[in-house]
Amino acid sequence: MLAYESARVSLERLDMSAALEALDNVLEAARTEELNPVETMDRLLRIESEARHERRVKANTSFAGLPYRRSLDDFDFSAQPSIDREVVERLGTLRFIKEGTNVIFLGPPGVGKTHLAVALAVRALEAGHKAYFITMSRLVRKHAEYARKDKADRLLTTLIRPAVLVLDEIGYTPLQPDSATLLFDVVAARYRRRKPIILTSNKSWGKWGEILPDRVMASAILDRLLHYSVTINISGDSYRLRQHREHGMLPSDRLGKEGNGGESVASKPANPLHS
Repeated sequence: MLAYESARVSLERLDMSAALEALDNVLEAARTEELNPVETMDRLLRIESEARHERRVKANTSFAGLPYRRSLDDFDFSAQPSIDREVVERLGTLRFIKEGTNVIFLGPPGVGKTHLAVALAVRALEAGHKAYFITMSRLVRKHAEYARKDKADRLLTTLIRPAVLVLDEIGYTPLQPDSATLLFDVVAARYRRRKPIILTSNKSWGKWGEILPDRVMASAILDRLLHYSVTINISGDSYRLRQHREHGMLPSDRLGKEGNGGESVASKPANPLHS
């Protein structure tokens, strides 16, 4: 009994709450299953480890700010034949995090870019990594708010710290110089630390000069983004427009015109700003 009480006190001091709660059941299992001391200790430690992992995933998911939860298994690859499924599945192994490789989804609205970005972030969270999701428009507003409070450095730290940063919807509106500078600072800082960015954009590389204040900054950002990167170009119909057509809410001849967002997305050119 003295050893039992001492073990409980030690588990409590070590803040091993899951192991402490499971102690009696594990000891009973050790008796009935004739576990040796090492097997008993291993079972107790695994219970604590799994509980801590679950708490970490829950906390990281709360921090991540995902707009919804999606998985790679949910994605309808048959509806988007332009996507190489094997490439996406390799990304799902999360090697890109260890290698510091950016993942970039380019394509018109509604083709699944955000779904895939969120699914990779979810996969990273489930593995115990920290991730953070933010749209470019929200980042612009947030930066203005932090700058007014003289806390812009704190926002930059928030964007640099996670293992995975998802920057969604870059390209819908041109960026003002201060917002473009923030984007450069984020990309440059994560590049130096080999921390990957998952990015979605409706603009091909050759058109990034339209959303940034000048082509020099566009070149500097793209140089760092593309050095270690995988670019997935997605073409085809918008899921939403296709659903509208299937329900008779949109003439079929409009789908081809609107589904491509008025822009074709090409493979990465040798010089992204001169495609």
